[in-house]
Amino acid sequence: MAGHFDICLIWVPGHQDIPGNCIADELARIGTTNVLLPDKEDTSMPLATCKLMLHYQSNHKSTLRWQASLVGRVARQTWPKIDKARTVALCNLSRRNCSLVVRSLTGHWLIGTHAHRLNSPYNDFCRSCRDEEEEESPEHFFCSCPALSSRRLRTLGKPFLDNLGGLSAISPRKIALFIQLSNWIPF
Repeated sequence: MAGHFDICLIWVPGHQDIPGNCIADELARIGTTNVLLPDKEDTSMPLATCKLMLHYQSNHKSTLRWQASLVGRVARQTWPKIDKARTVALCNLSRRNCSLVVRSLTGHWLIGTHAHRLNSPYNDFCRSCRDEEEEESPEHFFCSCPALSSRRLRTLGKPFLDNLGGLSAISPRKIALFIQLSNWIPF
């Protein structure tokens, strides 16, 4: 065959939308996901497929473990699954805003019952709506405080949230802005 053709190898940069290269990449991707034929079973798995499977399995097991955890009730509602893009967005916040968001989404900020448990000064009732029937809590702050509804609408997109799970679709940057505008945390 080599006697009939001139073969020339040319380097082509990857991921540059070159039609032939895109087709080759797609065929390679399909090839790594196909089941091996019975007579090829002793052929080793491509490294890329192995890495992909390990990544999927570790994420899947981590998510199941997180969802079955008996601790972190607030955190599991606000961050229900491993989400790389959301984690990167959180890490891209300033150190102060990242800390605010993490403390508020995990329920570890000095308000209500949590502050009381730590023997820190706290309010028995909401400092915004001043409703003596409403305990300061992440649920009240993020979901139902009527005094914060206009700020919630402006930053989170809704005046009220059904539950803390509604925060799982909101960017950490918007959550940090809402916390800042609430005036609950001194700056």
